[in-house]
Amino acid sequence: MPFTTTAPLGPTVWLLVTALSLCAEQASAQLIRAPLDTGFARTSSISMTVDEMLGSQKARLDGEPILGPGYPALWIAEVQYKPVRHLFMNVTDPATGQTKRELVWYMIYRVIPRDYTELAGDSRDSLLDKLQNPDLKPDNAIDSPEGYPLQVPRFVLRADDEGQQQFYADEVNLQIQRSVFMREFKERAAELRLLNSVEAISEVIDPVSVSAPNPLQDAVYGVAVWRNVDAKIDYLTVIMSGFSNAYRITQNDAGETVFEHKVIEQKFGRPGDIYDQQESEFRVLGNPEWHYRQRTANVSVPQFETILRNSPSTAEVTAAP
Repeated sequence: MPFTTTAPLGPTVWLLVTALSLCAEQASAQLIRAPLDTGFARTSSISMTVDEMLGSQKARLDGEPILGPGYPALWIAEVQYKPVRHLFMNVTDPATGQTKRELVWYMIYRVIPRDYTELAGDSRDSLLDKLQNPDLKPDNAIDSPEGYPLQVPRFVLRADDEGQQQFYADEVNLQIQRSVFMREFKERAAELRLLNSVEAISEVIDPVSVSAPNPLQDAVYGVAVWRNVDAKIDYLTVIMSGFSNAYRITQNDAGETVFEHKVIEQKFGRPGDIYDQQESEFRVLGNPEWHYRQRTANVSVPQFETILRNSPSTAEVTAAP
């Protein structure tokens, strides 16, 4: 949807970026994460730069990536998870009614919405004052927002063995889901729900503050399930998307527009074999990373790049001193 502004954005925004540089330095030192317990091994924490927070408030020169949607529409969540596990179970085909025993791979996770402006620590108030500058806030002159944005979790397991890159999408299977739930949370079954990736689709709610006494109180628990995974895999990556609406638009070498969205990636190792598969073989390799991953997108807004770039037709663009 088009955005317009009545203020010259170029010089003002460059001053804003300079003024926020101290906030960015403090942001790198501020870590926002809930405690890990009951087997949860890693947390994505959150990662957001001042440039991402500015979004369409900043005038961007031709050739620069377009980042969006920017504050206050921008949101992000912390994702905690256990190592990938697997379980032999009897699975019934709903179409044929036949049951067969198979090895199912899965990963338990929990989600905590977060306020990325808290990355600025003691400089948060100053950051908010500048991000809320009415002279820089784009004005949507066409459509008013309706409802809240949706968080749509999606988990893809990628096999990374040399010459054997394969992708496995998270599946929804209530029978598997119940079996995993009883195995992982049987002592807490009365107080928790374990959601599949469809049930976990929800409106983005108010973030949990870094100072909250119990940040896990309202965490949402879910499970990603993968079936028929090649037993010969030694290295894999779990790609977690739907936990931030940050996007990036660039041009590739062929001059084509490339759309990317912000995702979390966690690498795993599995130095075993196909004959005696044990969960203990799974290794978490390093820490999770937030980065941009290409996705398919269709945009119907005419000249959307000019609009999002705040190019000379809508704003005064001045190079940085």
